[in-house]
Amino acid sequence: MQRVPRWRPGHDREGLRIALSPASWGVSDVPGWGQQLEPERVLSEVWSLGVSAIDAGPPGFLPDRSDQAKLLLRRHWLRVVSGEAHAVLHHHDIRGAELAHIDGHASWLAAVGAETLILSAIAPRGARSAHGIVLDSAGWAHLLHLIGSVEHVCARHRLRLAVLPRFGSMIQGPEDIERLLVGTEAGLCFDLSHLVMVGADPLEVLELAAGRIRHVRLNDVDARLAGQVRDNRIDYAHAVGAGLFKQLGSGDAKVEEVIETLRRSRYRGWYAIDQDARLAAEDKPLPGIKRALDYVRRLVAA
Repeated sequence: MQRVPRWRPGHDREGLRIALSPASWGVSDVPGWGQQLEPERVLSEVWSLGVSAIDAGPPGFLPDRSDQAKLLLRRHWLRVVSGEAHAVLHHHDIRGAELAHIDGHASWLAAVGAETLILSAIAPRGARSAHGIVLDSAGWAHLLHLIGSVEHVCARHRLRLAVLPRFGSMIQGPEDIERLLVGTEAGLCFDLSHLVMVGADPLEVLELAAGRIRHVRLNDVDARLAGQVRDNRIDYAHAVGAGLFKQLGSGDAKVEEVIETLRRSRYRGWYAIDQDARLAAEDKPLPGIKRALDYVRRLVAA
């Protein structure tokens, strides 16, 4: 019988709170996204980089049964620190079903040892994105109230809640982010590139959300392509294939300034390297991820 290693602490081997996301290996549940690598390979490569913490990835990447997921993670000396849940939060009539969905995911995350549930307020199921959807005051009231309910769900499972403003969701631009911060006590998942894509200045959001950042996703982006995505002139998936995401530090997301600001503010949460990638069969993502990791380690440890 194969021996299962004992659980390891979540810091990387340099003592830093840096995690990696399967998305950087091209893992996605979007049909036709690109070459999908086996979880065993992704997890093995995460550990080879000296990192012991990951994002849970999309549904299906890790087993649905938490006991099987924990066994797989332990075999690779890894732990999950965060996972994302998508829910329709602005329709009162489906409130119960959406909360039940979130509760199930929160239960799974807690069982595998995660700390944070990342919440994305999505458009109605079946719609490709929230582009062109404008909430009225009643819609916003339902959305903010339900986020409060999700906070209670997370508290019951001893998880932190981090709401994710992102392109294509119901919470996108600076005005939406301010409305979220004023109307709830929820924390934020600070995703650099998605903030650029929705037209927000990451440094201004850091100032606005001082003390409310619960999780950070590090990535870098080409502002020109991001603007085309925002203006609906190019599809997000095509933009990713065309080079929307840049090597960390070489794009327009102000990565170094953001990390320095977070360090000065005594941020103690996780930095997750999370850059969506679409892989062809011959692509090898590991070298680029290693460069990004070395770059982030240098900045976080400075």
